[in-house]
Amino acid sequence: MSDTIIAQVTPQGNGGVYILRISGKKSFQVSQDVLRKKLKPRYASYSNFFDINQEILDQGIGIWFPAPNSYTGEDVLELQGHGNNFLANLLIKRILKIPGIRISRPGEFSERAFLNNKIDLIQAEAISDLINSSSEASIKASLKSLSGSFSCHVNKIIKKIIDIRVLIESELDFSEEDINTHIQKIFLKKIKKIIFDLENLLFISENRNIIKEGVKVVIAGFPNTGKSSFFNFLSCKKCSIVTDIKGTTRDLIYNKIYFNKNLIELVDTAGIRKTQDKIENIGIDLAKKKIFDADILLFLMDVTQNKKQQIEKFFKIIKNIPASINIVLIFNKIDLINIYPHVSTYKNINCIYLSIKKKIGLEIFYKYLKEILKKYNHSFFGESVFLARQRHLEELSLAKKELVLGKNEWKKSKNYEIIADYLKNAQNFLNKITGKVYSQDILNKIFSNFCIGK
Repeated sequence: MSDTIIAQVTPQGNGGVYILRISGKKSFQVSQDVLRKKLKPRYASYSNFFDINQEILDQGIGIWFPAPNSYTGEDVLELQGHGNNFLANLLIKRILKIPGIRISRPGEFSERAFLNNKIDLIQAEAISDLINSSSEASIKASLKSLSGSFSCHVNKIIKKIIDIRVLIESELDFSEEDINTHIQKIFLKKIKKIIFDLENLLFISENRNIIKEGVKVVIAGFPNTGKSSFFNFLSCKKCSIVTDIKGTTRDLIYNKIYFNKNLIELVDTAGIRKTQDKIENIGIDLAKKKIFDADILLFLMDVTQNKKQQIEKFFKIIKNIPASINIVLIFNKIDLINIYPHVSTYKNINCIYLSIKKKIGLEIFYKYLKEILKKYNHSFFGESVFLARQRHLEELSLAKKELVLGKNEWKKSKNYEIIADYLKNAQNFLNKITGKVYSQDILNKIFSNFCIGK
């Protein structure tokens, strides 16, 4: 990290202001050469920005952050000028004429912050997640991770493992005859508690897809029940083709919407029926699979058709469906038989009677949808929310696996050295999450996805 790096941290293009960030030992020289003045640390100073011929390039704000009290832990200078992209590029070219300064790589500022122990790896990833957040839930979850909430959970578990390892080391100093049976029971109890903590952490972390990608609302049902019309209505635009011909929808159609502060991924599916059409059958198979992948399943039926037969077919389709999926039966086309919109219950499944075409009863549906989404809001906006990545889940699972294997081995052999190895492995997996143990490949993979200037 001997090089001093520079990048524009604001988006390219003209705007209200541009901001340049310079990090490294040459930052002070930049302030002397370009601003021609010594800046007071962490104070905004209005300055002229001079080119190499001592002519004014721009005027703006300079802020000096001496190490280690800066974002990267190095000397950092930030320059804010008038938001003309041409001006920003001229200033960058001027600064690059100073030897030992180069354009930063993607994510290099955050990588230096990590390497200088200003943030851990979870917090570094949270910065990227925060920038790319697409809902209120994901923003709040990313901020939780950035503030250290996720790291705190992981570090508490690591500390518990270390405490057990210290206890084991003390027991290894005694002969097997002197090993206290009470201590053995304490080991087992402590290991079980850590496994329980890991399971809870995994449970919270596995909500990341809902937080990041949105609540999956799958619209399924039989042909000509109004699925595509419903999909288009909720999307507020025509995304799916609507006809009275059965089998019109043959593929999965996606759209993301915002509803009541929630990001929702809507999925329209093929009408489920028996058919000889090979292409339509592929779509029907996809629809059946997608049903089991939903967070909320809206299954549409035609209220003018045989209700008993439709319900029987429905229960065959959802056989063995996970209990976590919220199912709502939508009985559409009530305008054709003069039924008032209402909600009823059948075998613990809520049924909503409405008309999509005539927009009758939709306020009842929206009210009910809000109630279902409260479950997700409660989970997302709680104190324990953070945004975990796939690599975090993998390391948590591997740590749990090591502890389960160690617990089982301990029950059989009561061998301190063997259980110590399992505990060490589990600790290493958890250390990889926070970055106490890392490889350059992992860093390259993480920070290369950042934008330049971050």
